[in-house]
Amino acid sequence: MPIKTSSLKNQMTGTVSPTFAGARDATSGTVGTGGSGGVPTSFPTAIKYSKVAGGRGNQISINRFYIEFDTSDISVTPADATLQIPGSTNSSADFFAVKATFSDGSLSGGDFDAIDGWSAGSDNSSNVTKYSSEVTSWSTGGYNNITLTSDALSDMVSEDNFKICLIQSGNDLANVDAVAVVQTGISNTNSLRLSYTEGATGFGHKTIGVASANIGKISGVATANVGKVIGVD
Repeated sequence: MPIKTSSLKNQMTGTVSPTFAGARDATSGTVGTGGSGGVPTSFPTAIKYSKVAGGRGNQISINRFYIEFDTSDISVTPADATLQIPGSTNSSADFFAVKATFSDGSLSGGDFDAIDGWSAGSDNSSNVTKYSSEVTSWSTGGYNNITLTSDALSDMVSEDNFKICLIQSGNDLANVDAVAVVQTGISNTNSLRLSYTEGATGFGHKTIGVASANIGKISGVATANVGKVIGVD
């Protein structure tokens, strides 16, 4: 099973605002810095939604986490794929992996809302392209395996750079203003990985009216190893 290591991974810290819309619908933020090479050794609040009510007003802050993999060498849709993320410190923010749209190989301050299908002021639960089911449990001391959707598998072969945003589900994605503090941490001392099962290649057409999915062999040869039948692709 091939395994890829992320070519980019970083936290995007949003604007702290007294209003929900000011924080959640911001178009810019701050890319994570610090530590060796300008990147922290861990992201304890990688995915975060926080609204704290105080005597002087509310304070709302949101963090999202962005990831990229070089998938330019994948030419056949994988049979399955798993995002493997090392956890750290916190585990209270449930989230989705969704399709991101930042520039290839670069995350900038203007990418806070670089999410496919994003619409400010809306519940984006059905607008975004989800790459996973909701992640509701998290290990802070090991790898967390997230099974990717068919949309993710399709984009792994169609995109040279496969881009992901991890976004808190209950408030940030769903556009729900509520007092809460939830956050999930990601370690930066271990690799963030994408493992997948290579898709089958070979002959993919009906033979004597039988679909290729129901054919194991042609003249004793596995269909994955058959490129043509009687000279026809």
